[in-house]
Amino acid sequence: MATTIKMPQLGESVTEGTIERWLVKEGDTVEQYDPLFEVVTDKVNAEVPAEVAGTVSKILVPDGETVAVGTPVAEIDADGAGAGDAAPAAEAPAAEAPAAEAPAAEAPAAEAPAAEAPAAETPEPEPAQPEAAADAGPAAVEEQESAPDAAASTQSEATATEEEPQPTSDTGAEGAARMTPAVRRLVREHDIDVAQLTGSGSGGRVTRDDVLSFIDKGPQQAEADTQRAAASVPEQAQAAPPPAPAAESQAAAPAPTPTPAPASVPTASGGDTELPLSQMRKAIARKMTQVKQTVPHAYTVVEVDMTSVVRWREANNMAFKAREGASLSYVAVVVKAVTETLRKHPNLNSQFADDKIILKQAMNIGIAVAVDNGLIVPVIANADQLSISGVNARIRDVSSRANAGKLRLDELQGGTFTVNNTGWFGSVSSMPIINAPEVAILSMEAIVKRPRVMDVDGEDVIAIRHMMNMTCSFDHRVLDGAQVGFFLADVRKALEEWDANTPLG
Repeated sequence: MATTIKMPQLGESVTEGTIERWLVKEGDTVEQYDPLFEVVTDKVNAEVPAEVAGTVSKILVPDGETVAVGTPVAEIDADGAGAGDAAPAAEAPAAEAPAAEAPAAEAPAAEAPAAEAPAAETPEPEPAQPEAAADAGPAAVEEQESAPDAAASTQSEATATEEEPQPTSDTGAEGAARMTPAVRRLVREHDIDVAQLTGSGSGGRVTRDDVLSFIDKGPQQAEADTQRAAASVPEQAQAAPPPAPAAESQAAAPAPTPTPAPASVPTASGGDTELPLSQMRKAIARKMTQVKQTVPHAYTVVEVDMTSVVRWREANNMAFKAREGASLSYVAVVVKAVTETLRKHPNLNSQFADDKIILKQAMNIGIAVAVDNGLIVPVIANADQLSISGVNARIRDVSSRANAGKLRLDELQGGTFTVNNTGWFGSVSSMPIINAPEVAILSMEAIVKRPRVMDVDGEDVIAIRHMMNMTCSFDHRVLDGAQVGFFLADVRKALEEWDANTPLG
């Protein structure tokens, strides 16, 4: 019996993944949990294991292709039948192939002769359920897209493409009929006329890259491309009415909406070196662009006197290092202060879901980790239930495994608030991008010695203190400046009044 391997969801807001490379080939025998392929998203580069032991009978998605979460990418024959057994069944005529021997999802395509299938019924462009799933969010998209068998849908689309007469000028409408709910939602968000889109995917399917490329070009360039394509079809030119004088034609044509001219793509010259983008870098670029275009960011910065925390760490670090084998991190202290403060400000520990706000019960803190080829945000689940020592150990663990590419899938999901430590390389001010669907991210900057005016016994005194800036980026659809300001004030108070007897746990 064949088991279908699907593209996993490597994060709560992740809707697609790119197969960087397959680690097996058709006909290989694998054990359960053996790595099958490397997948890249905007959050992680991870290996996906085999769900069952058996023989890899089919690889449905090649290296380098991006597919939606839940899309079938391979099949494993748990009974040991290899790809050679599947090929004759696929090549056999439909009349000679017993229905009981074909997988359930492929039965309609195998039993129905291609000539009897009306061309208009094949694409099924506007099913109601996928639209509803797109509006419901990534989880619904995954559930909706995991139902049909991708191999059968791809086969039926390819058959329809070969048999249908190809339109000469309405390729955009054909492509619009073939897009995932996530891509359709992106089209709606940017108010794009689907007739102007040209799909580069299988069977003319419009992909996310097609939509993003259209957005980068801008409407004016897309209109020019459409006009050039129309001019290249002589039948359309002959059927068109006689051209009007230039002045009248310009007066009658609607003026295009003023938009900034698309930026020209630079080219290498002289001794320049071109470095191709890695799959992770491409995924990060797509996600960051999408978040900045759809989430209205606002920022608040506060200054924190970390002198009490610095002295407490200096008093405990040597003993802690002897016991744990690693230094005590300031990040663990800030995470502890954040989780205690979030209890009083639950709106910041939430997620935006189109028409509602979801207040999260768990405090799962994402920790931004820089790796060689990008940025990963592993999640420390239930961080509020851990001691400072426990948080410190979890940060060290996920950071080291993130750099080694050994994170588990569950460690990349379910984040409710993110802490970003840009201060480790000396930054004193930054404006981080929110890790949507979370609604806020806190960036802690470098701790530096600065003079500060302090009130000592009613008199102003200048003292050298350990100061740190904290920046909070927040989603202005959910939060306002006052809410974030009160939250940051409480975090600052917790750090400035840090008790010298605070236990490590």
